[in-house]
Amino acid sequence: MKFKPSGKGTGFADDPRDGPPLREWLEYGWSQEAAIGEVEVEGAVARYRVWGRGAGDQDRQKPGLVFAHGFLAHAHWWDHIAPHFSAEYTPIAVDFTGFGDSDRRPSYSRMQYGREIAAAAANEGVGTIDLVAHSFGSLSALYIASQRPDLVRRVVIVDAHVFREERPRAPREGGPQERFYQSREEALARYRLVPPGAWPHPDILAYFARHSLRESEQGWNWKFDPAIVTRMAEEPMREALHGLRVPVDYIHASRSEIAGSEEIEAFRRALPTCGTPVTVELSHHHIMIEQPVALVAALKGLLANPRQMEEF
Repeated sequence: MKFKPSGKGTGFADDPRDGPPLREWLEYGWSQEAAIGEVEVEGAVARYRVWGRGAGDQDRQKPGLVFAHGFLAHAHWWDHIAPHFSAEYTPIAVDFTGFGDSDRRPSYSRMQYGREIAAAAANEGVGTIDLVAHSFGSLSALYIASQRPDLVRRVVIVDAHVFREERPRAPREGGPQERFYQSREEALARYRLVPPGAWPHPDILAYFARHSLRESEQGWNWKFDPAIVTRMAEEPMREALHGLRVPVDYIHASRSEIAGSEEIEAFRRALPTCGTPVTVELSHHHIMIEQPVALVAALKGLLANPRQMEEF
């Protein structure tokens, strides 16, 4: 986002008191057009959003910066974040199958999600990628980094409990059912974050909610497949990460409901390639909703300092 010098020492064309600068910042990100890509991966179509496509051969030579969403989220969660990296990267935000606008499957696999990341990058013709993964998307991002060090240069994890011991879950009979609403307004009124946080920006929350819905003959329903809860494969994901040589960074929300000091230390012990964690203050788990500008600043600060595997 570019601001004209005003001569007032603020750097803005207008005094910030004349309007909410965060609203302008958000509108800038949301106004940047993304192309929709799709690629078939093991029998289902995975869709993704990409910024800067068709800008010429020079842009095609940029590395990719792939954003992976959290649980029950989708690619649009990155619409106000990803465009801020288009000068240095080809930003790509994936919809894992079963989420967003991607196809549904009879069953799901987080290892497969890693392969969907690689497939989107290959489909866009980027030779190497850096990865930014929030929460649920983190294991899949780290997994593909462990399998494809030729493709993945670096991974930035955003507030995830990757190496926390899993708590036993009670078996569910049949799993959750698809729910339909009579109107878009009724569905939007039901939209909730999990965990809820405390200071979600209302414009961002409303934007995510709108892009979480689709209309059918039966009414309005959420895009994600509710069967994901019971149809996710049990896989030795964490074991597959031992020996990971790709540089890793960790961004932590100061008031995270899911990742505290114990989870961060467990992450660093398991992945010696992890740099010093960066904390975003005044934020709960969903940093892109509560502190989006700080998240972009943290990512830019990390990515501006290249790290090589030889460091480890």
